[in-house]
Amino acid sequence: MERVLQKMRPSTASIQALILALAVTGAASHVAGQVGTGQTVIQKATEQFENSPLKTTVLGQGLFMFSGDGGDVTAIVDSGSTLLIDSGVDTRVTELSDTIFKATMRPVTRLVNTHWHFDHTGGNVFFGSAGVTIIAQENVKKRLSSVQSVPFVGLRDGHYPPEALPTIIYSSIMTLHQGPQQLLLVNYGPAHTDGDTVVYISPANVAVVGDIFSNHFYPIIDLASGGSIDGVIHSLDEILARTDEQTKIVPGHGPVATRANLEEYRDMLVQVRQRIVDLIAAEKTIDEAVAAAPTKQFDAKWGSGYVPPNVFTKMVFSSLTYGGSTGR
Repeated sequence: MERVLQKMRPSTASIQALILALAVTGAASHVAGQVGTGQTVIQKATEQFENSPLKTTVLGQGLFMFSGDGGDVTAIVDSGSTLLIDSGVDTRVTELSDTIFKATMRPVTRLVNTHWHFDHTGGNVFFGSAGVTIIAQENVKKRLSSVQSVPFVGLRDGHYPPEALPTIIYSSIMTLHQGPQQLLLVNYGPAHTDGDTVVYISPANVAVVGDIFSNHFYPIIDLASGGSIDGVIHSLDEILARTDEQTKIVPGHGPVATRANLEEYRDMLVQVRQRIVDLIAAEKTIDEAVAAAPTKQFDAKWGSGYVPPNVFTKMVFSSLTYGGSTGR
């Protein structure tokens, strides 16, 4: 099952050239093919999404998290309806919908997408066709509207039908209300993608951060969607500044986390970035950077997901070399 992206970052000619070169030479598929036994990152992730049990976690105050069938899905319930954050993968959306209704006993009327990737938007067709209002940052609609391809991970998808597209979009900040809860939607600029949304829910004190943070996995940095290691770290700094020790952090994948978990993840990324900056300054090639194993100290904890250390290193190296900067 091959899914997702093609549009190149229009403002950065060098990153376009890199992606084009990867497409022509097959380097991206070669790198991704090192995952598992010949699996791409996305094939490995999809296998996990298809076979993991769907779990329900109660977050309190009418909030629930559903995990296992793609990206983590959050539900906020009021007296008459349910608002969702993300919609999982398309092949399990009926199961997800049934599980959500059993937990909330309210129909879904609104859906927020944290970004455009298939494991967070796969259920959009199902919910959109049922009249659910879809809300997202403006770049999500642009990317879902066309074929997209992500280098290094084997992801290709789109374009999505009209009923799966957001009908309410925002640029940098938006406020919603769901019963007693206020939802502050914020885009801190390109990070994991160029359309990331972080949702702060109060007074529940929950932050839904999408794939800016996966618990405990190395992240995908979607270079073709404007993502960068610097942008991820910048967004994490902003999230840490708005949260406290009691905040429940809903990651893009994995169990509910704490602010301390998020801080540990941010510090890991900063250290890996600096090591790769030093390798670039020493004029090492991308393959030499991988051979230097800049993530080795962290692999036992963060390298067991579907993004292996060598692919993560290549994404960070490419972000720093072709994405414009070598530090923030």
